[in-house]
Parts: sequence; structure tokens; C-alpha cells
Amino acid sequence: MVNKLIGIIGEDRVKNVLKVTLVLLLFILLSTLFAQSYAKYETNAKLSANIDKAIYLLKDEKLTFNIDPDAIIPSDTPYQYTFTVSNYNDSENGDINLKYYIQLKTTTNLPITLKLVRNEQYSNSATNIANGYTLVNDEDGAWYKLYNQSPTYEFQYNVRRKDTYILVVEYPSIYKSYLQYAGVPENIEVAIYSEQKV
Repeated sequence: MVNKLIGIIGEDRVKNVLKVTLVLLLFILLSTLFAQSYAKYETNAKLSANIDKAIYLLKDEKLTFNIDPDAIIPSDTPYQYTFTVSNYNDSENGDINLKYYIQLKTTTNLPITLKLVRNEQYSNSATNIANGYTLVNDEDGAWYKLYNQSPTYEFQYNVRRKDTYILVVEYPSIYKSYLQYAGVPENIEVAIYSEQKV
């Protein structure tokens, strides 16, 4: 039956029809995949979020937390995450003098810039205490940006104190058209190192 049909229509025409059909199917498949990935990349996110993170330094230790990487998409409005560091909580006060500093670390997957502001509102003139970074390579071969540590701050054991920080993440909207960044996660780690002040 098929051979009769090919004989009537002609072998060349059947091949051409099959080629055109395959090209159209491939085009439809690629268009669907592109539309889904681009739509996913264009998803709106909350641009200013208080991550409601309170860090309590009651002894010398290292405490870390991460920013949700899925909430960061290209935008001309910088993302702002607020967190606090204090030497007391609801039930106790620190009983030693402490000094601490903050270190920021990110993967190198996205072209983002970080700023860290302490005890002031964020603006273009606010003091950035996380100036510059060094590219470091870990034992698994992954690359990270290790931002220069903040200055060291002190908590006296007999004085309750809380410092408020705003972490600013800049990821300009120009990168919306760069599909190589679509769906790529960026890990942003905030580490607070404290030690007893002698």
C-alpha cells in the first residue's frame, strides 16, 4: 500500500514532505521549550525582602545563613535583605566581651554585585562595608567570590546592643536577555565570625 502511494506521488516528493514535517515539528518543539524557559526567567519576585534573620552572638562561634537563590532575577531595583546581629535574645544576655565581623561568599554563576550596609538606610551614598572580593577555588574545583571581611565590631557583655545590616544584591535588568543565566542558581552565604575579646 505504501509502495503504491510512493509510486503514485513519487519518492522525491515523499522525502520532501517528511523533511518539511520534521523541520516543522522541531521548530514547534524548540519554540515551546524557549517560551517555557523564558517565561520561567521572567517570573516576578519580591524585590525588597526582610529575611527576618536575627543572629544572637552569646559566645564565640561562627553562624551562617543563605539567601534564597530562586528569588533573584534581573532587575534595576537592587534586592535588599535586612538582618540583625545582637549580644542578647529573649532569654539571655551575652556574658563575655565579643568582637565579630561578617564575611560574604557567593558562587560565580551570575553577574551580581553585593554591598553590605551597617546601621543606616541603604542609598547610593551609604557606606559599603564589603568592598571588593577575591576569587577562591575550593578542593572540589568550584570557584567562589570571597568578599573582603567587614571591619571588626565589638559587643560589651554588660551593654545590650543590636546592629542592623542591609545586604544589597544588584543584578541589572540588562541580563534578562542573556539566556545562559536563565534558571542558574547563585549561592549567597552570609557568615558571622565572633570571638572573645580579651
